[in-house]
Amino acid sequence: MSMMRFIYLISVAINLCGHMCLFCAVGEILVAKCEAIYHAAYEHEWYKLKPKKAKILLLIMIRANKPLYITAGKIFPMTMSTFCNLIKTSAGYISFLFAMQG
Repeated sequence: MSMMRFIYLISVAINLCGHMCLFCAVGEILVAKCEAIYHAAYEHEWYKLKPKKAKILLLIMIRANKPLYITAGKIFPMTMSTFCNLIKTSAGYISFLFAMQG
């Protein structure tokens, strides 16, 4: 393998990991913001509001009960824990491949 090809492969791997990390970080921020809305809506004294405003807040409470996620193929959410598990699994596979090669 030439040095240019090796540098190209390393740069592609770093680029993929960087993009995956950014997606997971944004997904984590989105989940945190949704949970903040959930807690703010439930801590609000909605029972003291006028019926029309209470109904709107109730709809927000129902929707905020399940947080939004950025998903990968609608299979699993993109969060930092997912990213850490992906890196850990990839490192395990690479370690296994190196052990089988040598």
